[in-house]
Amino acid sequence: MLEKAPTDRTAQQVLTAYLAGVGEAAGAVASMGRATCRTSLNLSAAQAGQALSSAAAAPDAAQTPATPLIVRDMLDRAGCKRP
Repeated sequence: MLEKAPTDRTAQQVLTAYLAGVGEAAGAVASMGRATCRTSLNLSAAQAGQALSSAAAAPDAAQTPATPLIVRDMLDRAGCKRP
């Protein structure tokens, strides 16, 4: 979807819905874990793409679902720490 979104309206809609859900999941993870974050959580298609590209170098990247990689990246970028 990331590659198709710039030129395909349906892909844009699907990607927007997915990223919104991932953002909500990250917020829930931070809240349930009582994490404190230095900055607010945020996510864009470019940031999601960067997180996936960075994770692609890991040996088990092909078996890892995208959502946990993106959520971890969001939490890391916001400087979230558990008490």
